[in-house]
Amino acid sequence: MTEKEKQNSEEKPFVVRSYTKIELALLYCPGREPATALQSLYRWMRKCAPLRTELQQYGYDKHRHSFLKREVEIIRKHLGDP
Repeated sequence: MTEKEKQNSEEKPFVVRSYTKIELALLYCPGREPATALQSLYRWMRKCAPLRTELQQYGYDKHRHSFLKREVEIIRKHLGDP
């Protein structure tokens, strides 16, 4: 294995920052098509009532194309690291 392959195969720590919804969905569902990954993430979010409640309290806008840093923190708290 070359040095570059080793670097690519090492798992990088998850960074809490703003992500587009598709970007975050693909982190949670690597290898899937973007639309499928997004559907899976939305499904997990809908099934987790405490997550939905906390996002609503924070002012989550489902029509926004990205998750804010604080929303990513909340999602991570309830779903774990991608």
